[in-house]
Amino acid sequence: MPKKPITVPFAFVFILLNAIVWLGFTILLAWNLHPALPDSPVIRWIMGILAFGCACTLIVLAVLLARRIRLAYFPTLGLLALLILLTFTDEVGWVDLAYLVLATTPFILLIKDRSWYLKN
Repeated sequence: MPKKPITVPFAFVFILLNAIVWLGFTILLAWNLHPALPDSPVIRWIMGILAFGCACTLIVLAVLLARRIRLAYFPTLGLLALLILLTFTDEVGWVDLAYLVLATTPFILLIKDRSWYLKN
C-alpha cells in the first residue's frame, strides 16, 4: 500500500468545511435569515433541501474517500467541480471568492493525490 500523502487529511478537512458551509446555509434558509432570499417559502424550502443534500453528500463522500473506496473519487471531483462552477453563476463578491478557495483547495488536492485514492 502506498504511503499516505501528507496532504490527504487537508483534503478531508476542506471537504468537511464545505459541508459545514452548506449546513450553515441550510440553517439560514430554514430560519429565513439570509437577506437576499426570495420571498416564496416554496423556493426557500427547495433551496434548503438542496443545500442539505449537498452537505450530506459531501460528508458521505469524505467518509468513503477516507476508506479509500475508489467509486467515491470521481463523484467527489464532479461535485466539487460543480460547486466551483456554480460559484461564478452569481455576482462574485468577497464571500464568493472565499468559498471558491474553500471548494478549489480539496479539488486540487484530490487531483494531486489521485494515485493514493485510486490505490495505484
